[in-house]
Amino acid sequence: MEGRDDGRRPTMAEIARLAGVDISTVSRALAGSPRVAKKTRLLIDRIVAETGYVVNERARALRDGRANQVLVITAEIAAPFYSDVIQGIASALAERGINVLLGITLGQNSREDQLANQLLTGMIDGIITLTGTIPKPILELQDLDRKVVAISRPIPDTAVTSVTIDNYRATQEVMAYLYKMGHRRIFYIGGPDHSQTYRDRSAAYVDFMQDNGLLELTNSRSTKTFSDDAESGLAIMNSVLGEVSRPTAVFCATDELAIGAMAACRRAGMDIPRELSFFGFDDLKLTELMAPPLSTVSVPRFDMGRRGAEALFRQIYEGSDTSGRIVLQHHLVHRGSVSTP
Repeated sequence: MEGRDDGRRPTMAEIARLAGVDISTVSRALAGSPRVAKKTRLLIDRIVAETGYVVNERARALRDGRANQVLVITAEIAAPFYSDVIQGIASALAERGINVLLGITLGQNSREDQLANQLLTGMIDGIITLTGTIPKPILELQDLDRKVVAISRPIPDTAVTSVTIDNYRATQEVMAYLYKMGHRRIFYIGGPDHSQTYRDRSAAYVDFMQDNGLLELTNSRSTKTFSDDAESGLAIMNSVLGEVSRPTAVFCATDELAIGAMAACRRAGMDIPRELSFFGFDDLKLTELMAPPLSTVSVPRFDMGRRGAEALFRQIYEGSDTSGRIVLQHHLVHRGSVSTP
């Protein structure tokens, strides 16, 4: 038995004719239905292999009421943090035959709303959000908590499953370490205040300073845009270097903020860590190559992506209830950017 000689792939009707069965039997056999006899299924499998027939997965998905596609919504993809998370998502869903669509909002709420409309039209089966918000068009969905998973940035006041670390605890651990090293004037550079993740880190910083009698030395600034990148860290640090009373240590809410802040200090001719210590957050690969290497909080970005994708898959395609907060482990990485004041 040979494939077609006209360059076109065979249809399911032709497979059925060659096998001597009806089209519905072929469809059930290709779907792995136990209703098809083993001998018939093996015959159909052989004909499919010999003719080069390709199953139309899109058509099958539509018959099943599934798109077999998941949308990942992110503000940007240039940042290494997001790319690592997305790789974890793609890895987990590819193993399960689910396509991943990527929607980039650039921090625009209107764009996020447009992307989310695909869930209402059936173009996608679910959403993994990295923005920490629920788009308005899907807020009233009855099964919202089964169709959406948040990674890195939990969504307050919802039952949406989130995959994150304990940001408050991690920040307190960094502050305790800097305090133990003798630092009291600790400057904190935070991320955008609209994110629960950054609010947790900022609260932990303030609480630690207050609990240790350092409230009058509390000094922090947050980025005003959706970005938490090196450019923001550079701009904020430049404004701090002009102050009369400089900090002895700087704790940044992301490694990228720390990279920018450290660049500002180097341009000002400062010695790191002799004149100013730095601690970051995320443990991006490039932080090991910095001069000096950056001390930071290690966040399991790839695993966060995988766990989030696995949770959404179970919720949508297996009907499991995985709603809740999945907290992964972090740890502090001590390198060469911190010394005693």
